[in-house]
Amino acid sequence: MRIRNPNENYGGGRENLTADFLQAIGFLGTDGPKTRETKRARTGILLFTKCLIPEPAHSWTTSEIAAELDVPLQAIYRHLQWLREVGFLTEDFPGKAEDPKKVRLWHYDLQKAWDGVENRARICLDTYRDIINNLNQTLKETKEIVPEGMMALERDETFTIDIREIERGNNLNYESELGALGRGIGLFSNHHYPYRESMPYKIIDECFFQRPDRAWTAEEISAWIETTRPTAYRHLNRLISL
Repeated sequence: MRIRNPNENYGGGRENLTADFLQAIGFLGTDGPKTRETKRARTGILLFTKCLIPEPAHSWTTSEIAAELDVPLQAIYRHLQWLREVGFLTEDFPGKAEDPKKVRLWHYDLQKAWDGVENRARICLDTYRDIINNLNQTLKETKEIVPEGMMALERDETFTIDIREIERGNNLNYESELGALGRGIGLFSNHHYPYRESMPYKIIDECFFQRPDRAWTAEEISAWIETTRPTAYRHLNRLISL
């Protein structure tokens, strides 16, 4: 799930309001200017404006949704899966094994369904805070004093962050905690594994967490972790955007 500030001009009609909201939480995919014009985005918007919002108490089969939106079945599976994963939809199990499953809003109510999504997001954020507190305590115990530097950074005012549910496991050491935090906010992905050897991990750990009192230039960071400046800039821009 994504959290970002919505369009400042949101609210012009139900469909525009719905589209702004769905784009802000990442449901429509990318944030490009033409995102809403794609077939995928139009299907996602119509799923809300024609099915979920007008009839919150109704349970739908996938075939019924496809027929209502006049789209093939394959066009709605990804949307339904996304909504189930964030806890917005649930399944009604049929009385007979051969009967098709149905999906519906949690609690048959749009606001209550969103309350559930918010609760899951808060749990994720609470977990991240717990991890940060543990990391901060570890860093204080091993803090090194280094000369200060200076680096001026421009920050994009658009706030966007992806949050994910994570499993912390039983081995709560510094490396595993930092890895869990990075996965949770989208800094680390599968291709960064093992995280300790990845560029974003080294930047966060060796440059910022281990040396919090120092300001770095991008050139210094790229030299420290032995990478190119474009690679360092890419990871730094991601951190700055958060």
